[in-house]
Amino acid sequence: MTKTQPLPRILEAIDAGATEIGENYLQEAIRKDVFALRESHGVTVRYIGRLQSNKYNAILRVFDAVDSADPEFLERLHCVQDRVARRACTFLLEVNAGEESQKGGLTVPQIRELAAAGTPWLHEISGLMTVVPLQATMQMRARMYQSVSVLFSELASDLGSSHVTLLSMGTSDDFELAIEHGSNMIRVGMGIFGPCSPSQV
Repeated sequence: MTKTQPLPRILEAIDAGATEIGENYLQEAIRKDVFALRESHGVTVRYIGRLQSNKYNAILRVFDAVDSADPEFLERLHCVQDRVARRACTFLLEVNAGEESQKGGLTVPQIRELAAAGTPWLHEISGLMTVVPLQATMQMRARMYQSVSVLFSELASDLGSSHVTLLSMGTSDDFELAIEHGSNMIRVGMGIFGPCSPSQV
């Protein structure tokens, strides 16, 4: 996770071996010109922020992946016929594992209902992403990670395990626990850069 980090610090991480970076804000990513790193250093640039409908097209054009996809975004993605202008080709459905009212994403039961109904836009996803509540204990997190991991296996079976391949769970303070529960993509920012600097967006 490279949100709020200046370009020189991002380059240090890339020089140390980072191959993927994640940004939360379109404007910040453009201002820092992180997309130039794709050509110069071969990195993948992922979007991991709240989606706004007026920015859908721009995000699809400049990012390689969208890791915080919601139903509205995925439905529009599925219905649009012209895909020539898209750069993004990997989309993770955000799971609200803690069922927090202030957070985006769908709960595990909601996603199961959509899968049972054969919702067409689910075929656009390459996997799942979840962020557990900050105040959750490790025991609570383990239960949530296990629940999302089981859902991931179900979707991979239903939609095709060759297509649904990514399970993004875990951050700097609990990535080991997430990996134990099947995560194959972790989002580490603080563990690399330290506490976030104030965003300049």
